[in-house]
Amino acid sequence: MTETMTAVVYTGIDTFEVTRLPIPTPGPGELLVRVEAAGLCHTDLDILAGRYAAEFPRIPGHEFAGTVVDAEPELIGHIGTRVAIDPLISCHQCRSCLRGHPNLCTQGQAYGAERDGGFAEYVVVRSANTHHIGRLSMPVAALAEPFACAVNAFERARLAPGATTLIIGAGPMGMILSIAARGWDIHDVTFADRIPERLERARSFGATDTVLVKDTVSEELPPAAFDLVIDATGRPSVLQDAVQLLADGGTLIPFGVCPPGSQLTLDPFEVYRRQLRIIGSFSLNRGIPEALQILQRTRFPIEEMITTRFTLRDGAEALTAIGGPNSIKVQFDPTFDSAPQ
Repeated sequence: MTETMTAVVYTGIDTFEVTRLPIPTPGPGELLVRVEAAGLCHTDLDILAGRYAAEFPRIPGHEFAGTVVDAEPELIGHIGTRVAIDPLISCHQCRSCLRGHPNLCTQGQAYGAERDGGFAEYVVVRSANTHHIGRLSMPVAALAEPFACAVNAFERARLAPGATTLIIGAGPMGMILSIAARGWDIHDVTFADRIPERLERARSFGATDTVLVKDTVSEELPPAAFDLVIDATGRPSVLQDAVQLLADGGTLIPFGVCPPGSQLTLDPFEVYRRQLRIIGSFSLNRGIPEALQILQRTRFPIEEMITTRFTLRDGAEALTAIGGPNSIKVQFDPTFDSAPQ
């Protein structure tokens, strides 16, 4: 193992570099992981733009998997283990943690934000944050974090089996939500999007129906038709329009990240009379094990979700590819950068 590694480093708001750094050393309770797949998402762009709390300089990356290659003496038995990482670190003592919401920890940290993450050849993580991936490939295992976010959403929604579901936005998280829905016996999934190619792709990942949106979703679908509506666009106007698509007793999940300060206008009588619910779902909540089970048993072509893989040295191109019209999930493969520099 060389003494230095390649890493993408955010040096400040809207500035980053690809550089060589010393390989970190694991401390008590920690493992050194050789990163073999690391996913990019819009949160990584938000961190770079200063829209998401983080400390600079920082190695980003919160969706990653790899192999343990070093550890403190008490954890030496972990060497060689193939793992996916839960990026959240909680205090286990605050009110949120004690009430079962460590993802809302008041002292919480995350790999890729307050601690260095997976956009590097190697990363140090707590042993408690690693999960064995079995025979999953590394690229698929790196999807465990976004799948765990979907797990959190469905666990909070607590829907009856067979709920009619609408997912607005056929991007990466829309695909992931559609696949994860099967774990809750939800098989009637309609997708709505403005891009025909995305809707065509959605059929490969569980869509039972698709709707091309020209202006607003409500103009294309009947009112009060869905037990569950999930917005994966993060656009307040879409959420506002989606309320009228809820059936009596229906649930709305604003899963996409709307800008802070956004507002919805609701009729409280309608919420009361029709027993409507709006359920928040932030990040993941200890859902990596369930996410890995979904990835292991799904019949959908998970590998096809990973449409582009980059070397770390292609950091600028990789960040630009996030959200591209022809991409679903973009990943780094840091093993491409392991040759001596």
